[in-house]
Amino acid sequence: MLESKPSILVVDDTPANLTLMTGLLQDDYQVRAATSGEKALKIAFSDNPPDLILLDIMMPEMDGHEVCRRLKADEKTREIPIIFLTAMSEAEDEEKGLKLGAVDYITKPVSPPIALARIYTHITMHRQKKALVLSQQMLAAEINEAADYILSALPAELNGDIVTRWKHIPSTSLGGDAFGYHWVDQNHLAIYLLDVCGHGVGSALMSVSAINALRSQSLTAADFKKPASVLAAINNAFLMEDHNNKFFTMWYGVYDKANHALSFASAAHPPAFLRTGDSEGQTELLELTTGNMAIGFMEGSVFKEATVQLKKFNQLTVYSDGVYEIEKTDGEMVTLVEYTNIMKNLSDVKSTHVEEILNTMKALQAVQGPFEDDFSLLQMNIHHAS
Repeated sequence: MLESKPSILVVDDTPANLTLMTGLLQDDYQVRAATSGEKALKIAFSDNPPDLILLDIMMPEMDGHEVCRRLKADEKTREIPIIFLTAMSEAEDEEKGLKLGAVDYITKPVSPPIALARIYTHITMHRQKKALVLSQQMLAAEINEAADYILSALPAELNGDIVTRWKHIPSTSLGGDAFGYHWVDQNHLAIYLLDVCGHGVGSALMSVSAINALRSQSLTAADFKKPASVLAAINNAFLMEDHNNKFFTMWYGVYDKANHALSFASAAHPPAFLRTGDSEGQTELLELTTGNMAIGFMEGSVFKEATVQLKKFNQLTVYSDGVYEIEKTDGEMVTLVEYTNIMKNLSDVKSTHVEEILNTMKALQAVQGPFEDDFSLLQMNIHHAS
């Protein structure tokens, strides 16, 4: 389909001037005419506004300056470029019009080459701006749709013998964090969180792809009950050389219900915290990490795993570094040691603390508002009957 001609509204109370400008423009543009400011506003506010307005200043009842003022005051017409047509050349008059929002002046008598060149320039700029705005709106809609999809991919909270609570707050519309948990079989529960480097569409797509591979258990040669095996398989599936040099950190654990034990492996990820004890009042806080390299650096990488025997009361906390890497009022960043001390003070293993942790980290921020990095926090309470 051929693109329609740009539309120009010519506003002048002198019929001879309207005839002159219409004849000059009609080969390249759709031309509409108005003999008063009131008629000009009616056309501009219609469902088919012009792409540009040529506006005479000296008109009875409502002059060009007032027409311009009203157009720029309304969101619907604010972005339409206005070029004043005037026989006056005083600098103060031009300054007034430009302050009102006009983009240019064409003085009478009109020089056709100069007028056409200026009109073409502003029409082109306006159409490019409209196309850019439309493109940005479409992109924003697609990003919002993708963000909704990412949220829908996150797991439902569990209640019962195993209780889960989580918070996921991307720093932008799309973040690089994702997490989940699912039963591998009736006896083994997998728990995982990953953090792709960077933000935006690329990081989000990679995080969702990786989470889907874990959730669907589609990784070749992976034993999903063995954390080291899973990290090795996902590493080979998401090599950074094949994914625009993106890599990710990861923590993966497996709760063995029959043996009441937790196996885990981490890949350059912050240590998970396990608060465990045989009574509510006597628990210890363990840091669960195995010190492997990040996912995607090198094909065939070997990963280590470890196992911890759980006690009667257990609370597992897995998180991304965006939870604690926050700039404080003194300009320093919260350290992992400081965040660990915060976790040490949360000793109630029968409750979950995601809201309390979120509020604590918000209070530490130098500037209130969105976090600089994705905030992903998962807590799981696993209690064992006597």
